[in-house]
Amino acid sequence: MENKVSIKITKIIVGLFILVTAFVGYNFDPSHMYELTFISNSSCGLLLLLDGTVGLFKKKALPTILYQLVLPCINTVFFTVFFKLFGWHDFNFSGMFFFMHAINPIIFLLMYLFMTKLELKNRADYIRRIFIAPIMIMAYALFDFVRFVITGELVYGLIATDKLNYISVPLIGIGLYLLMAFMSYGLLDLKLYVQKKIEQ
Repeated sequence: MENKVSIKITKIIVGLFILVTAFVGYNFDPSHMYELTFISNSSCGLLLLLDGTVGLFKKKALPTILYQLVLPCINTVFFTVFFKLFGWHDFNFSGMFFFMHAINPIIFLLMYLFMTKLELKNRADYIRRIFIAPIMIMAYALFDFVRFVITGELVYGLIATDKLNYISVPLIGIGLYLLMAFMSYGLLDLKLYVQKKIEQ
C-alpha cells in the first residue's frame, strides 16, 4: 500500500498544501511563527512532503514515529474548534486559519491512518511509542513556560498566569503529558485497526 506511487505523490501534494496554508496564513511573518498553530501545521506539511519525496526517489518511507510525534500537536490545534464553538476562547478562524485549525488536522490524521505503514517490533515497541509520542507537544509546553518566565505572558493565555506556581506548573505538565499519552494510545490502536482492515 505505502509503496504505491500515487500515495507518494498524494503525500507531496497534501504536504505542499498544508505548508502553503501555514505560510500564507501567517503572511510569511516570522514574528508569530512561534505559535503552535504554525509549528504543528508546518511540521505536518514538511513531514508529508519529505516522506513523499523520499519514497518517490529512495523507495522507502520515513519512520512512522515521526507522524506519531506531530499528531498530538496538530490534534491540540484542532481542539481549538471546540474552544471556539463553546465560547471558551476566541481563536482566529478567518482565511487560512480555518484550514490550519479545522481542516489540516483532519487531513493529516487521514494521511497517517490510510497512507502510512506501521510496523511494531514487539509489545515493548508498542508501549514505547505511546510514551514517546507526546515529546514534541511537551517541548512546546516547556517553551511556552520559559517564554512566560521571560515575558510574563503565555502564547495563548488559556491559563490564568496568577495560578502558575511551583506546584501548579508541574501538575499541569504531568496532566498534559498523561493526556497526550492517552491520546497517542488511542490513535495507535486506531491506526492498527485501520491498517488491519486495509490489509485484509
